[in-house]
Amino acid sequence: MSRIGVIGGTFDPPHRAHLEMAKATIVSLAVETVLFMPAPHPPHKSTDTMTPFDRRVQMVELAIAGQEGFELSRMESEGEGASYTVDLLRRLARQYDDIYMIIGADSLQDLPTWKEPESILDLATLVVFARTGYSLQLPVSGPASLVVFEEPVIDVSSTELRATLRSGRATNDVPGAVRQFILDNSLYS
Repeated sequence: MSRIGVIGGTFDPPHRAHLEMAKATIVSLAVETVLFMPAPHPPHKSTDTMTPFDRRVQMVELAIAGQEGFELSRMESEGEGASYTVDLLRRLARQYDDIYMIIGADSLQDLPTWKEPESILDLATLVVFARTGYSLQLPVSGPASLVVFEEPVIDVSSTELRATLRSGRATNDVPGAVRQFILDNSLYS
């Protein structure tokens, strides 16, 4: 049993902020591995306009290739229906002593809308990274273990990245191999 970091999401596309948050967690919190967990059916997002799951998994593989301590997990793809964080954390708690769930301040503010937010706080330490315009205050009551990174402020938005890529403009916020995969597969166009 050990310490594990978890960063989940749609990864549509994976970007610099995901990688920087994972690196900071490994360095600052002595986490051995950060699991990147693409969600096949995120409950807060419409899958109608989402890039297919297998393509998002491929992009994560490319983004984390060669990064020490980064690992792709397909655990969320094993279930049917919506992917809930609390269910994932319960499964991970059987394998790991300490779970560090990595999120941005925007996700922290959405926490009250997640399934069983109090149980999430019981199962994992939240590792929260600042974003401009979002509070770093815990929006639910009860005991919680929270680690806050006020720097670096990571203001990368997947929605904005898709628009940038769709328009053909260049961006350094997407790893080169991911950018090439997007071009080769005509994603976001």
